[in-house]
Amino acid sequence: TDHRVFVKKDRQTDAKSEDKYVFKCLVKKTVTENMEKFLKRKNEVQSYASPSSKAKFIRKYNPDFIKFGFVNGGSEAEPRAQCVECGLTLSNEALKPSKLKRHLETKYPKLIGKPVDYFKRKDDGLQMQRRSIVSLTGDAKCALKASYLVARRVALNKKAFTIAEELVLPAAVDMCREMIGEAAAKKLKTIPLSNDIVSHRIADMASDIEQQLLGRIRKSPFFSLQLDESTDVTNAALLLVFVRYRWDSSLQEDILFCGELPTRATAEECFRCMDNYFTENGLDWQSCVGVCSDGAASMTGRHRGVIKQILDLAPEAKWTHCFLHRENLAAKKMSPEFHEAMDVTVKTINFIKSNAVNSRCFAQLCEGMEADHVKLLYHSEVRWLSRGLVFTRIFELRKEVFSFLTDKKSPLAHHYTNATFIAKLAYLSDIFSLLNQLNISLQGRNSNIFFVADKVPAFQRKLSLWSKRAHEERLDMFPLLSDILESSPQVKISHSVSQHLSQLAEKFAEYFPEDPREGHMWVVDPFSVDPTENDVALPSHLESQLLEVSTDSTLKGQWGKLDLGSFWIVVL
Repeated sequence: TDHRVFVKKDRQTDAKSEDKYVFKCLVKKTVTENMEKFLKRKNEVQSYASPSSKAKFIRKYNPDFIKFGFVNGGSEAEPRAQCVECGLTLSNEALKPSKLKRHLETKYPKLIGKPVDYFKRKDDGLQMQRRSIVSLTGDAKCALKASYLVARRVALNKKAFTIAEELVLPAAVDMCREMIGEAAAKKLKTIPLSNDIVSHRIADMASDIEQQLLGRIRKSPFFSLQLDESTDVTNAALLLVFVRYRWDSSLQEDILFCGELPTRATAEECFRCMDNYFTENGLDWQSCVGVCSDGAASMTGRHRGVIKQILDLAPEAKWTHCFLHRENLAAKKMSPEFHEAMDVTVKTINFIKSNAVNSRCFAQLCEGMEADHVKLLYHSEVRWLSRGLVFTRIFELRKEVFSFLTDKKSPLAHHYTNATFIAKLAYLSDIFSLLNQLNISLQGRNSNIFFVADKVPAFQRKLSLWSKRAHEERLDMFPLLSDILESSPQVKISHSVSQHLSQLAEKFAEYFPEDPREGHMWVVDPFSVDPTENDVALPSHLESQLLEVSTDSTLKGQWGKLDLGSFWIVVL
């Protein structure tokens, strides 16, 4: 009996378990089917929007809502209710009389029954407040921009930062008050132009310009550098670095940075200054393809010079000895007799200008004698053009100088009665004026080695020609000297002039020993050079590319329309 009961219970248990299992399966299947149908319908709705779907209903603002204290605080396309009392802006759905009335009764029960004119006056005040905020925001922006513009002019004109607050702003206020009115003058007074603010504005603009320049250089596939180490009036050693880079299908030139050298201007200090700047600003030495500097030992040292250290990091870079430095060095040497004339000139200038009383008396003397100038010029070794300007000025004022030195009983006075000395002074003025013209012609933006290399050989040939003509006593190429010799034919200076010109020619040949364009003239005109017949100093694969360029009619059409740098950027 017990056995039968156990079997019966066991069967009942199995039946119940089976029923539960079947029920769970049915429920799971039903839920899965319903979920699949729901997702299918949702995807269909998202993928295929019904054209008859209900559009969003936008309520319109009714001018009668002003009696509840509400005006339109939104746009005409989607108006919104704004309370004129508290400024609260409600949604578009709240544009119902019942909701607006409820807000008035709940928040401001004392205003119930107020006339419409009361709410209109409140609306006028709200609109005026809104306009004032907009006006103040606009005025603040204009004042900020004006502050930057004034600071920029202060920086461009190299004036003290205090000039903006002490002179520029008061002058502008006075002009506006007289020409426009008091209201405009009051507006100008809101422009912040204190000493510290102008300083911060200039620093902000300088930082922004520097970051723009660095961004351009990073994007440029190559760049070249020009280095110049000098000392300012405070005896601080400075390293100036200029950069030329590619930007917008042309070559651009800018000053990269000016770094102060802490101690001595050695090669290690100069290179460390540059390398630190490159590292801090993410500039890659591998992109440097050219370096130009003077011939100082710190720059051109064979083992630890700045150029050597740069070329170790940028092996593709080429070094160029600055043409301007070489021209200045070549013009320095003079024969003893011309050097004596220069010493007398320098002593004369120092005698007059080093004493304040002498300087004022000389200026008054020049004014009394109706001279074109009233001051002499100082000579400075670092100002290469000053030598020619000094000689020209003292030659023009030689009569005034003689009169002044005679009054002062200076031993230098007798030199200015010597016709030979005056002739030497005239020649030095002429030759250094010509050297200054050469120096200026080598300067300028977008100057390149092909352009300046044409100028120097031409001047060298002129020196040889002038030396030959001077030896033949034909000195008409020097106008000031020629005039002196016409009035003083007894002066014999042709031999000295010829000798000095020969020395100049030798020095120029020493500092410009070779033509840097040799083997690279295809850069100047790729369409007139045949790589198969001329030595173009290029690897074989580049010779093939040059041959393709020289026969490209499209590029030939652009030749002459672009400058040299822009043309080759188009080619590359």
